[in-house]
Amino acid sequence: MLLLVAAVLLSSHRAAIADYTFSKDGLKETTENKLSRYKKRKYRKDATRLALRLLSSSRDYTDLNAEAPKEDVESIYNALVAVHMSGLEKSKEVTQAHKLHTFPIPSVDKFFVVYKRTAEWAKPLRLGDHFTDNEEINELNEKYGLIIDKHVEWDEEHNSFNIKATKSLNIAPIANSFSNIEDVVLVDLLTPDGDGNDIEVRRLKNGWMLNYMVKFDSCITGCKKKHVWTFEVSDDQQVKFVSESGDELPDWMKGVK
Repeated sequence: MLLLVAAVLLSSHRAAIADYTFSKDGLKETTENKLSRYKKRKYRKDATRLALRLLSSSRDYTDLNAEAPKEDVESIYNALVAVHMSGLEKSKEVTQAHKLHTFPIPSVDKFFVVYKRTAEWAKPLRLGDHFTDNEEINELNEKYGLIIDKHVEWDEEHNSFNIKATKSLNIAPIANSFSNIEDVVLVDLLTPDGDGNDIEVRRLKNGWMLNYMVKFDSCITGCKKKHVWTFEVSDDQQVKFVSESGDELPDWMKGVK
């Protein structure tokens, strides 16, 4: 009988262990609730944006390094994932019902380049390749893991291409380097105008305060209303729902699934 009880306990213990794994990001996750690769990429972008915003209250990101502070990015990323994984009803509202992420400023993964069609360094692009004969461009692409994508005719005198980053970065100083390259006439960070849903962070003594915001009412020029869910996440990923505040959500938003 004792052997049977021991076997049952051992089996239960193994099952409990099997329910949890440690991701490469260092967070304990249940096997049935692991984040998708897509969602991890989204939260990595959010964390990079939020870390960069903490460094630049003026929103001028050109003077910052291309690499965001790794420690801050990792800590904010862990906090965002912890909220998603917490199972709290209010967490489900912001991460599953409203699917809230940062408003895409600053740019962390792409930009757009227009150049003179006669540029000699772009001949490989015009022949269908994804590299150039410009050493400065090639070095930037290699250093930051950038990929040239969607090379097309812009107008009778210019061509254009997109640049995509394989990891989240502060794109502004990189784009600025491209703007100084011979025959480049325009570099666009592809950031949207207006305003929209967002996440804000504030550092606490032993963790982060996270504000998840749904914004609405004339957001083309700047949203007039917002509804906010506030969480505190400790450095060991313990999540506490703090409050819900702001303007009341319209009925059609309350039913978001």
